[in-house]
Amino acid sequence: MNLVIAQGLKETLKPEINRLNQTLERLASESDGFLGDLKSSVLIGSGKRVRPALVMLGAMLGEANQEEVQTVALAVELVHIATLVHDDVIDKAVLRRNHKTVASEHGVDAAVLLGDHIFTFAFEKVAELNRPLILQLLARSTSIMCSGEIEQLKKRFQFDLTEEEYLSFLEKKTASLFGTSARSGAVLSNQNEEIQAALENFGVHLGLAFQITDDLLDLTGDEAIVGKTLRTDLLNGKMTLPLIYFRERVSSKKDAEEFYANLQHPNGHLSGLIDQMKSSGAIRYAEERAEQEVQLALKQLEILPSGPAKTNLAALAEMLQSRKA
Repeated sequence: MNLVIAQGLKETLKPEINRLNQTLERLASESDGFLGDLKSSVLIGSGKRVRPALVMLGAMLGEANQEEVQTVALAVELVHIATLVHDDVIDKAVLRRNHKTVASEHGVDAAVLLGDHIFTFAFEKVAELNRPLILQLLARSTSIMCSGEIEQLKKRFQFDLTEEEYLSFLEKKTASLFGTSARSGAVLSNQNEEIQAALENFGVHLGLAFQITDDLLDLTGDEAIVGKTLRTDLLNGKMTLPLIYFRERVSSKKDAEEFYANLQHPNGHLSGLIDQMKSSGAIRYAEERAEQEVQLALKQLEILPSGPAKTNLAALAEMLQSRKA
């Protein structure tokens, strides 16, 4: 993508993202003892802050109260962080952002309670704004995320999962909060319902692209670069897009039986499975699907007036498309 535009996006967001990071550091320091240690381990770090960025860029479409923008940006990031703490429990992940996960270092009980604590604080901050629509959007999105996680949990080690089912999980688990974040920015800048809907759809498509890429990185990424435990999808029986693509193209009964056996017991077969994904074209197919979702996201921006908000939203989409971590 255009490096000048990318740098412009970073410079545009830098002051508000820095302010958000300072708020997260302050929230961590406000609690003493064990709770303070736990909060510091998840609130302070190198998160991408994509969801807050969507709020901030959506708010650039009009005149928005910057205190409200910061509060909503904080809330969506806190909800995201809380889901990560809980996801690491479910996935039995050891690393997150190059540090031990709460569950691996302090136990499942601490991780579940910390996630709950962060969730409730996020909703408390939004409730203080007296913005019923944003509170409703965030509550709905969080409920949808949880339902998507439950549905995917039910489908673990069910290797006949379809691409449509897989994408429905992604839309609920990841894309719903992306959509809510972008739409909340439009609400804060007093945009009409048509523009609000366009921003929400932009976020949903961007979220789908983001999670497809995340699932690809779980297969092909480098833990030192990505900064978290990888190959958890395979080990936990989650069918992702490359696996679905490959399964649908297995040519013989013997190969199919071997594939299913390796999926059930992937330890010792991981590198071979990943090599098969690459040689079959499955990795490239998933990359192309992510690219398609980015293009669908960009299509939603056509309704927006020309200006910094539109330019920077497009730049964000293109930056996420090319990420390696």
